[in-house]
Amino acid sequence: MKSLLPTWMQRRQYLLVFLVSAAFACSIVLPSQSQSLSETARSANLFIDSVGVVVHLNRRNSAYNNYDAIIRPRLQELGIRHLRDGVKRDDATTLQKFADLATLGIKSVLVMDPRDQATAAEAVDIVKAIPTAVEAVEGPNEWDVWKDLTYKGQAFPAGVRLFQSELYGAIKRDPATASLPVLSPTVALWHNATQLGAVDCDYGAMHSYPGGEPPTAGLDWHWIPSMQQICPAKPLIATESGWHNAISDSSGQPGISEAAAGKYVPRLWLEYFNRDIRRVYLNELIDKWQNAEREGNFGLLRQDGSPKPAFTALQNLIALLQDVPGEFSPGTLSYSITGATADIHHTLLQKQDGRFYLILWQEVPSFDLLNQRDIPVPLQAVTVRVDTAIGMANLYRPLQSTTPTAQYTSPRSLVLNVSDAPLVIELTPV
Repeated sequence: MKSLLPTWMQRRQYLLVFLVSAAFACSIVLPSQSQSLSETARSANLFIDSVGVVVHLNRRNSAYNNYDAIIRPRLQELGIRHLRDGVKRDDATTLQKFADLATLGIKSVLVMDPRDQATAAEAVDIVKAIPTAVEAVEGPNEWDVWKDLTYKGQAFPAGVRLFQSELYGAIKRDPATASLPVLSPTVALWHNATQLGAVDCDYGAMHSYPGGEPPTAGLDWHWIPSMQQICPAKPLIATESGWHNAISDSSGQPGISEAAAGKYVPRLWLEYFNRDIRRVYLNELIDKWQNAEREGNFGLLRQDGSPKPAFTALQNLIALLQDVPGEFSPGTLSYSITGATADIHHTLLQKQDGRFYLILWQEVPSFDLLNQRDIPVPLQAVTVRVDTAIGMANLYRPLQSTTPTAQYTSPRSLVLNVSDAPLVIELTPV
């Protein structure tokens, strides 16, 4: 899950990766500065479906033990539909929690790993025990950095390939589980994907941590190409990504402030969605322990269950974009963006009732890793001209609330200040 590179090497590497990735990303998401863009929107419901969160419901020595008082109600408040976790076959208490969450419409991807399942057949037993709760299974977790792990006497990569082959076969042979997607194993270090090579899988799974940098750091240059070696020609899912807030912990990937995470977290899903990565599971829901160490501070929630800015930003973004279930063909919006468009990225969504949601943000660093402090990113003034007939426009800043910050009747041009936190423009066609 975490890089083993020394911190100073990490920062140098991540800076280079970010610069290359950002340049590539801008070329695919920025509209022309001088020409009107007719863009077909994507489904708002599809975007919400791309949001997932990692949990550890079996960690009874952590904040996850507060299931009834904190975990369950906070998941409901957040509004997500997808979790990622792992469980042993004989852990009836945790299995029941997954089944309970499924009654709320929250389903789970479960990691299957020889450390928890002695044989691939146990994965089938687990799925059958909670059939309404499991929507996919995932192969072994990051064996590339655990050299002492073996399966049937074989270490990484041979042992992982063997277990994955048996897992895929066991799931697909049983009529009760045959339709269940099987995700690939994951590597902690992208360059180890070459050693693992192609395996049996329906989706490629990656742990594309930005290492304290903005969401796209390393994504286009390293993670996507490397995962395509493991699961060629298949869709990708990020089953772990995110940031921790233990700034004083200099081991592994660096930490960032809660304020910076509040800006990066919603941008993570927007950037990945723009690349057609099917889902991202943020690591993780809650700080597991009350300490200053990295592993205990990845949460959207603090250890006592209180929301961090990232939880609020994500909760509000989901609330704004939530739509009724069902498939439809989104329409086209004709518009242009001019002005200070450098580093301005966007996503265009539409709900079934016709409302468009144009989301803008600056894809720039929000935290100075070297000096360990927030970066005051200047606002950039842009003008959005809408050629499609619009009856009403509302502006929202999800990091703050779901209350409109401005409203416009029959707008043709909107002069906007765009920050490094997403700005949502709701456009209701006439």
